[in-house]
Amino acid sequence: MANLQHIRRRIKSVKNIQKITNAMDMIARSRFNAARDALLSNVPYVTKTKEIMRRVMGQMRGQEYEHPFIKTRDELIAEQQEGAGKFLFIVIASDKGLAGSFASNVFKSAHDTIEYDGTEANTSLDDDGDDENFHKKNFDALKGIKPAGKRTPKQQRQMSATGSVAKATAHQGGADSSGAKVSVAREYHDADYIDGIELITVGRKATTHFKQRGYNIIKSYHGISERPQYKYAKEITDLVMERFASGEIIDVTLIYTQFKSAISCVPDDVTLLPIVTDDYAKSSANLKEEYIYEPDVVSLLDKFMPRRIATRIYGAMLHSAASELSSRMNAMSNATDNAQELVGRLNLFYNKVRQAGITNEINEIVGGANALE
Repeated sequence: MANLQHIRRRIKSVKNIQKITNAMDMIARSRFNAARDALLSNVPYVTKTKEIMRRVMGQMRGQEYEHPFIKTRDELIAEQQEGAGKFLFIVIASDKGLAGSFASNVFKSAHDTIEYDGTEANTSLDDDGDDENFHKKNFDALKGIKPAGKRTPKQQRQMSATGSVAKATAHQGGADSSGAKVSVAREYHDADYIDGIELITVGRKATTHFKQRGYNIIKSYHGISERPQYKYAKEITDLVMERFASGEIIDVTLIYTQFKSAISCVPDDVTLLPIVTDDYAKSSANLKEEYIYEPDVVSLLDKFMPRRIATRIYGAMLHSAASELSSRMNAMSNATDNAQELVGRLNLFYNKVRQAGITNEINEIVGGANALE
């Protein structure tokens, strides 16, 4: 028979844990409201910078203009085939745990992107709501050669996202016949791909995870996952643009969690650099108005581009913060409910054991009394 004292201690322990999870739930709920408000307040600014970028790039069509951050599709393919530089990934996760599968989902998405061998294509929505093809496209697909081999269930979902294999392979030499934005794959061989990768991590969880796996982390930020600030996004932008301009890196990808609702958060990755002019061809063609820029469109682009990149990084931080807090809120709420259910079961078990003990004592007394007669 179970010990009543042991059951009482177990009930007390579960109640103490329930108090902690309930308190964390309330804290996460209050912080989540602030994070969501910050995200919603940032949306108009992100939308406007997106519109300005589209208009500026559309205004520059047909002009001879060289910029280290802007490339055509053919230039991008040739550069990445030559292996002229490294790939940089900005991974945004959390500083603390107890947020359900938030961090693990980010890491899984990051590994799928970083370690992808370039055998299939994939499409996602970026933080602006545009179709942004991941870097998961190999050169064979861009050349119109259908990748060989049986597809995994995940690859089937990826091809469904792009519409069909034909859509992915319709880009003959970089021509985008479907209107989707296409980016070039990173091809890695064996474990040597780690040497060509650099990471910038936001959150202690991300730093610890990738450092244990031997990745080169050139910069890490801790203590800002729940309360992001624009100055850190600007600092990351300055570092990224400096290394990109020097030729040390040829591709910058941002990996974060996109906040959709309080119960839906989806890991996502978008390309920050280089900016491919082909991606703006169709969207800018629909713009009827033409603006006059002073002093000129080139000077505006030089000044505006760092702000646009910083805005996207800051927006991803806000998305990640809202996603982290909503995940923690849901996890702690479920933990509190589970603790309440466990306390109920333990109380029922305690009463049954106690009743069985009393019945046993009565039986012993009656048996003893009968023996004396």
